[in-house]
Amino acid sequence: MSTYGLRIKDAAGTTILDTSHTVARIRYSAVVASGASGSTTLSDISGKTTYAFSIPLEMTGAYGSLAHDVAISGTTFSWTAKSDAYHSSASSLIGVIIMD
Repeated sequence: MSTYGLRIKDAAGTTILDTSHTVARIRYSAVVASGASGSTTLSDISGKTTYAFSIPLEMTGAYGSLAHDVAISGTTFSWTAKSDAYHSSASSLIGVIIMD
């Protein structure tokens, strides 16, 4: 067993992320405006373990703001602004982490 890396387990004790034998790197990142939606093709992520992330960069209103929804389908990374009755999407840092 490796002494370096990251191992995350769920409430049942099942390992859901184990980076002890891989290297993680940010493959794509961008700051997107609060109402923006879009996508980009990342041809080199095919067949690799990837994770998408979105972090709100501002807090507006009494209830704060929402990060964008992000998804990966094949080699397409997409982001969508979202809102509900109390929140709206903030400018967000979005990106893709790839495991090599």
